[in-house]
Amino acid sequence: MAYYKKNYNSDGPSAEDKALDRFAELMIERISTIQSDWKKPWFTESALKWPKNLSGREYNGMNALLLTFQAEKKGYKLPVWCTFDRVAGLNFSKGEDGKRTALTNENGENLPHVGVNKGERSFPVFITTFTCIHKETKERIKYDDYKLLSNEEKKNVNVYPKLQVYSVFNVAQTNLQEARPELYTKLEAENQLEKPELHGEENTFAPLDKMIKDQSWICPIHLKHQDSAYYSISKNHIVLPELSQFVDGASFAGTAFHECIHSTGNEEHLNRLKPASGFKSSDYGREELVAELGSALVAKRYGIVKHIKEDSAAYLKSWLDCLKESPDFIKTTLVDVKKASSILTLKLDAIAEELAQQRNEQQNESIKNTVVPTKEPVYYASVRYLQLESDTEPLDKLTQEQMLQEARNYDDGDAINLEFTHKSPELHRGDRIAAEDDNYAIVYNPTVGGTYNILRKVSEQEVRDNINRYGIDGDTSDDVKAVAREMAAEQFEKMTHERMPVFKMENGDLLYIQYNKEKDTFDVGTVTNTAMIVKNSFPYDHNFTLDSNLQGVHEQLSEMEEYRVVMDKEEQCEAEQESQVTEEEHHFRRGR
Repeated sequence: MAYYKKNYNSDGPSAEDKALDRFAELMIERISTIQSDWKKPWFTESALKWPKNLSGREYNGMNALLLTFQAEKKGYKLPVWCTFDRVAGLNFSKGEDGKRTALTNENGENLPHVGVNKGERSFPVFITTFTCIHKETKERIKYDDYKLLSNEEKKNVNVYPKLQVYSVFNVAQTNLQEARPELYTKLEAENQLEKPELHGEENTFAPLDKMIKDQSWICPIHLKHQDSAYYSISKNHIVLPELSQFVDGASFAGTAFHECIHSTGNEEHLNRLKPASGFKSSDYGREELVAELGSALVAKRYGIVKHIKEDSAAYLKSWLDCLKESPDFIKTTLVDVKKASSILTLKLDAIAEELAQQRNEQQNESIKNTVVPTKEPVYYASVRYLQLESDTEPLDKLTQEQMLQEARNYDDGDAINLEFTHKSPELHRGDRIAAEDDNYAIVYNPTVGGTYNILRKVSEQEVRDNINRYGIDGDTSDDVKAVAREMAAEQFEKMTHERMPVFKMENGDLLYIQYNKEKDTFDVGTVTNTAMIVKNSFPYDHNFTLDSNLQGVHEQLSEMEEYRVVMDKEEQCEAEQESQVTEEEHHFRRGR
C-alpha cells in the first residue's frame, strides 16, 4: 500500500475521508506505474467501456475515472457496478403497498439467490444530492421539480448540495453470472468494447475535426506547422501542430483534448487558471494533472487511447508528492477534472449527434432514390433484435435479398410493440440500413458488437389502431406518444364542434376545459374577454376514452375544497344520505 499522510479530526475518519484515502492510494499506484514507463497510456487499449450501474446509468467523470482504474487493477471483465441493496433487490418484486415478494420461475419455485460474494470489499463513489427549500414558504421541493422551474422561479429557491459517499461492487464481486445467467449474458452483450470512432486515412475523430473547422469550441484553435501544443491564457486561444506532424489521429486527438481541458480554466468559464503561475509552481503542476486526467477521460469515452503528454511526464514526481502529502489534493483535482471534461464531452457529443443526423438524412435521401416508396407516413416496428454472435453470424453472410427473406421468417405477425416503434429506422449512433423493401428494413450497427434490428414497416393507421386497442404506457416511444396526443387533440376538437365541455361546480363556478397537446394535459380554468386563465392541469390518460378522461377530471375537481360548498352538519348529513341513494341507483365504471 502506498504511504501518505492522513489528517483526520478527533472523531476519526469520516466516510468521505475513507473514500479519499482509497482514491489517493489508487492514483498513487497508477501514477507510479506510469512513472516507471511514462509511455504507457492512462487506460490500456483493451480497457472496458464507460462505467455504469446495473440499470445502465453512466457514472460521471470523477467516479468513472476511478472505477475504470479500479476495474483495470482488479481485472474485471465488465464495467457494471451496483450497491449492496441493488443486488439484493434482484431477489424480489415490490408491490404498490411496499410489500416484497420473492421472485419465482415458471414453476413457482424461488429463483436462485443473488448476492455479493463473501469477503468482497466495496469501492466508494461520490454522489451529490440536492435539498431545495423555497425562500418564503420554507417548503421542501423535489430536485426533479426544481429543474422544471423557470429561471425566474428558481431565484426563489435555495439549493443546498451535499456530497454523499456510496459503496459499490463490480458484478464480478457477486454471483450474478451463476444465479442470473440470462441477465449476465445481456450485460456482456451490452458492454462489448467498441472500436475507436476514428475515420479517414489519418484515423481522425470526426467531431473534433468539425469543432476545429467550425471554430465552435469555447476559444479559437489554430493549427500551425510547428512543434509545440499549448493554450495561451493571455490570448485565450489554443495552438496545435498540424495533423500530419502526429503519429496518428489518436495522438492528435489526445493532445487536442489536453489543451481544450486547459482552456476550460479561463476566467469566463471555470476560472481555474492563475496567469502569474510559473511552469515550476505547484499550481501549474496541479493544472497539468487536471489536463492529463481530463483528456484521458474524454479519450476513454470515445474509445481513443491517450498516452501521457511528454511535457507532462516531468510532473509525475510532483503529483506523487502532493498525493502522499495530502489526500485532499485528489478531491479538489478530481472535482476540476469532472467539470472540465463535462464541458468538452457535452460539446463533442452535440457535434457527434449533429453528424449522425446529417448521415441519416443523406442515407434517407439515398433510400428514397433507390427503394420503391411505400405509403406515407411509415413507422418502423422492431420484431426481433439480434445481438449475440451466435444469432448474428448467419446474417453476416447473407445478401440483401436473403436478409429480407430472413426478416419475413422472423416476423410471426404479432401486434406491434409500441415501445419499439419509431418514425426512423436509425435511432442510435452507428446504425446503418443493411437491407430494405416495401415491408421490412434491417438495421445493422457495427459499433455495438455487431447487432441486427429487424423492423416491420407499418402505417400510421396501424399505430393508431394499436393505441386504441392496447393504450400506451411510460415505455411507449416518443414517436408513438406524439400520435396518441394527435389522436386526443382530434377527438377533443371534434367534440367541441358538438358541445363545449364546461363543468358547473358545486359552488357555482363555471370551469372551461381545453386539451393541451404539447403538455398532453387537460387545462381547466375560467374564461375572460381575452383568454382562458388556467387554474389546474390534469394529465391525459390514453388508456381511457375522452369521455372517461373528462369524467376523471370532474371527479378530481369536485374533491377540491375551493369548488365545494361549506355546509353545516345537518346539510352535510342530508347530502351524504342523498349520495348513498344515488350510488345505489346508478353504477358507473370508468373504462375504454
